Amino acid sequence: MKLSYGKLNKYLIAGVLAIGVAGCSDSDKAEKAAAKEAVAEFNLLAMVPADTPYVAASSREMPQGLSEKVLMASGLGINDGSLRKELASMDADASDAEKSMNKLLDALLAELEGKMNAKGLESLGLPINGRSLIYGLGILPVAWAEILDAQKVEAFLSRVEERSGMKADKATRGDISYRRFVMDDLVGILAVNKDHLIMAVLPVKSEAEMLPMVFGETKPAESLANGKFKDFTTQRKFLGYGDGYVDLVRFAEMALGESQGINADVLNVLGVSPSDLSPACRTFVKTTIQSVPLISFGFTDVTDSRYAVKATVETSSGVAAWLQKMASPVPGVGVDDGGLLSFGAGFNLPQIRDGVKAMLRNFAETGKGCELVDEEGLTQAMQGIDMMLNPMLAGIKGFNLTVNDVEVDPQTMSPKSVDAQLLLAAADPKGMFGMLGMFNPQLAQLDIPTDGTPVKVPLETMSPMAPPTFAAIKGETLALKVGEKAPDGIDKVLSAPLAKVPPMLSVSYNAGKLFDVVGPPMKSMVDSMQGEEAADMQSAYDSMKAAANIYGKIDFRMLGTDKGMEFDTVVDLK
Repeated sequence: MKLSYGKLNKYLIAGVLAIGVAGCSDSDKAEKAAAKEAVAEFNLLAMVPADTPYVAASSREMPQGLSEKVLMASGLGINDGSLRKELASMDADASDAEKSMNKLLDALLAELEGKMNAKGLESLGLPINGRSLIYGLGILPVAWAEILDAQKVEAFLSRVEERSGMKADKATRGDISYRRFVMDDLVGILAVNKDHLIMAVLPVKSEAEMLPMVFGETKPAESLANGKFKDFTTQRKFLGYGDGYVDLVRFAEMALGESQGINADVLNVLGVSPSDLSPACRTFVKTTIQSVPLISFGFTDVTDSRYAVKATVETSSGVAAWLQKMASPVPGVGVDDGGLLSFGAGFNLPQIRDGVKAMLRNFAETGKGCELVDEEGLTQAMQGIDMMLNPMLAGIKGFNLTVNDVEVDPQTMSPKSVDAQLLLAAADPKGMFGMLGMFNPQLAQLDIPTDGTPVKVPLETMSPMAPPTFAAIKGETLALKVGEKAPDGIDKVLSAPLAKVPPMLSVSYNAGKLFDVVGPPMKSMVDSMQGEEAADMQSAYDSMKAAANIYGKIDFRMLGTDKGMEFDTVVDLK
């Protein structure tokens, strides 16, 4: 049967990532030493060409307790069958190829239903925390994941195949049995040996030549087992639970027709022609990509109840220096305040304006003679940036919005009471508040002292339902405190600490506390509804409750560092 290889490719990778969760202190020194040793001893890296354009490796088994919690979280829509229902609703507008793929996915979900836990996966021959590997043979993916029992995995795959109505060609090669799914010019490979589940997408024309590489019978002349990947993870302090990168330079080489080895061979077999660009454009592309050569990602902290992941768009030192200047320190942004949720940002608008203009000027200079570069458009863009980030806005440095508590009306789902605060950092906070007078004359009459003394803001004149609100100004900060307890605590808002490394963006919320607020009124609404509406609301309630039972606090930060643009996520689990 022929399938859309784009769809299969997507589901293949998604499936491996799901199993790889399945793959995916003593002291800091001991943890880092263990990570370094695990990467060095991860034999599967010997199959990965040193010039692969992407790789993700779980060279260590994730702690059992954390694996169980992550699996529970990722399996919420699978265990209860809700994902299958959503999938079925997509069939109406699907093409024949998409319907075939949906049948395969539905069969897979049916087999996993109720089994997204350690015992359930074990019944399928899969571990809850096995090691795994995903990498590229050129642009095409290859994946290996550890298994517990080859016979159980084979039986699992056979049931999925039978349930979906899709029949694959079956073959054996040594101790490996595999299935073939032909997809136009590509073939999907699903294989099992004694210890691993192996998945790959290959060109039909070179299947015979590339299968030995996929199955590890033929090793590349230079692989990531040469120490390159160990150095990569050590330098970034990754822990081996799911680390990797996307090499943008390799992708640029392939796009320009300048790749070599397996990267070039795969493109040639697929009949992919390089971009027909002028010499000036080729130089422009290569020069530009050197400024952003790599995207890296990996785990930086792992315990039974917590994990931290860092992803970085790695840049040249010049770009990194500019990114570090983009953020402005704003009180409370990036600092744990124990609230229900918070959202904040700090930005140095003059630096952002000047940096973007410098980048556009550089594009115009290095792109001279390149048909991709519109010099007139770049000039207009620079003028537009000056207009957008004008002197009136340049004094704004950021904000931090925090919701401490909310009481929700169970009948209307609207807030009955709110305890929240907003901090605005600006060069002239008094002038910024004065701008509100353009919208309401009463606000224009308020005189807020700059010593931190709170003043009541008559929002009730604008909306009778508005909660009590107070404003205070101190230094370069304006604070608005909302709620029955206002203005208590407004001084703490004004004097909130600064983050050690100021982030450009910070988001934080507590899933358990959020459910405590929203859950009871949602349940009341379920009881008052009927039919499909009640079922939908019940499903939403169950999902939120299940998430609240697993997740604690979730923090996200975006910041500029000496390596580039960094995205940090920390998740606490119960």
